[in-house]
Amino acid sequence: MEHVAALLLIVGCTSDSSVCTEIPVPQPIYRGVGECEAAMPLAMRLSGTYDRRVMGSCTGLTQAEVDGSASVEWAVNGAGQLAVVLTDSPQLVASR
Repeated sequence: MEHVAALLLIVGCTSDSSVCTEIPVPQPIYRGVGECEAAMPLAMRLSGTYDRRVMGSCTGLTQAEVDGSASVEWAVNGAGQLAVVLTDSPQLVASR
């Protein structure tokens, strides 16, 4: 599937990556992965975090993910690498 946008995710961790938290960014969505990757170094520098390790990822979004509802799941693996996965969020419908 073709990516029509990209999501920027920045995470700050302790030096051993045992504790990591998502760092809010002012602009999380970009027109493409290339534009996102170009903006990531500045966004990381301006994050204002004092975390020992700061990692970022640009994940491509399909039109369906942009139009629909998706959840962002991330984790830092044992090698200290940031992994990001987008999953479909179920549409909840109230009924009577």
